[in-house]
Amino acid sequence: MPMFIDPNTRVPVTDGRNTIYIKARMDMDTRARVQNEMRVMPNEATEEVVLEKIGSYRLALLQHNIVAWEGPDFAGVPCTREAIGRLDPNEPLVAKVAEEIGQRNKPRESSDPNAATPSGDTESGV
Repeated sequence: MPMFIDPNTRVPVTDGRNTIYIKARMDMDTRARVQNEMRVMPNEATEEVVLEKIGSYRLALLQHNIVAWEGPDFAGVPCTREAIGRLDPNEPLVAKVAEEIGQRNKPRESSDPNAATPSGDTESGV
């Protein structure tokens, strides 16, 4: 696996009519920019605050990973952060793009049986 990610490699996600191009994978810089955009929330965590954080994270992922678009529904609309923010979250193509970004940026599984899992446990149980 390569050590570096080519920031110019893009992947098309299409619904057969319109196409949105996303980064093939986030590099360290992009991941940091997404994380830095998370809003600081009050300590009194309520369900509404959690939902706002999830929505903010999803928007940041889209704004930092969508690099271009084409198709009749995008005619005359430049691919900008502001325009990405105006996308309909219930549009199937937008949901498909968000899912694809998530799939492409999953942590890679380690072949090391002693590697720590997200819980801190090792896969071998030691």
